Amino acid sequence: MYSQLFTRETPGCIVFLIDRSDSMKDAWKGSGISLAQGSAQALNKLLYELVAMATKGPDDVRNYCDVGVWGYGVRPVAFGEGVEPAFSGGLAGQTLVPLNVLADNPLELAEQSVIGDPGAVARVPIWVKPAHGYQTPMCAAIAEVGAHVKNWSLKHPNSFPPIVINMTDGWVSDSPFKGTDLIGWAQRLTGISTADGATLLLNVFLSKSAQSPVYYPSTSGKLPDPGPLLFEASSLLPPRMIASAAQEGIRVSEGARGLVFNADLMALVKSLKIGTGLTSGADRIGNDW
Repeated sequence: MYSQLFTRETPGCIVFLIDRSDSMKDAWKGSGISLAQGSAQALNKLLYELVAMATKGPDDVRNYCDVGVWGYGVRPVAFGEGVEPAFSGGLAGQTLVPLNVLADNPLELAEQSVIGDPGAVARVPIWVKPAHGYQTPMCAAIAEVGAHVKNWSLKHPNSFPPIVINMTDGWVSDSPFKGTDLIGWAQRLTGISTADGATLLLNVFLSKSAQSPVYYPSTSGKLPDPGPLLFEASSLLPPRMIASAAQEGIRVSEGARGLVFNADLMALVKSLKIGTGLTSGADRIGNDW
């Protein structure tokens, strides 16, 4: 299980959920940017790296992966509170997008500070803009994404199972949703599978405090709220992700769950790389990368 590589014949599916609740406007550990700005910046960086890994030459971006981004909280397009695809511009309203389509449709090119290199500035493509407002309808987000993940899995039965990465700074505000609580929705999502395994749900809890990040715990006993709830909602890390964590210098114990708690900006960047396989060596990528 969890052994299939991302290739053109067996593409992967990576979905990102972004908390866009009102508290995401808060500053991130004295970084000078908000949680909303930092999470959007980290995600755009990761999307750019996915496109770069799939680029083999001019006008040759190979579709090794379909990517989706949903925001929950404020809805900049539909207005009010809820869940909606977070792409805008040429990709507005799109759900799961092939990498070659993603590459051709950035919202803009913008000068941006380089994460991990203070003072450095790079001109980078932007696909997702920061937003914040309202509460945290996390259950509705997982329910919405689950429908798309299920359809994708039926079309790609032999692929590596979908990976869903949820970035949040708060407590779920809509549990129960349609009679089912957060754990129930997480179980429904991870009950969707391909021949290679069950859908993986990874959670990253963003912290405004100065506490050190906790990477992939094997128990929730020492985690403050909402840690135990997110721990229970997170998938067990498969061997490939454990190996990816080791490449990033993170020791993972047996029974580790896909949760990073109290993540600062660098921890978020690292967790996105581990969750998508974009560590040194690109261990989830087929030979035709």
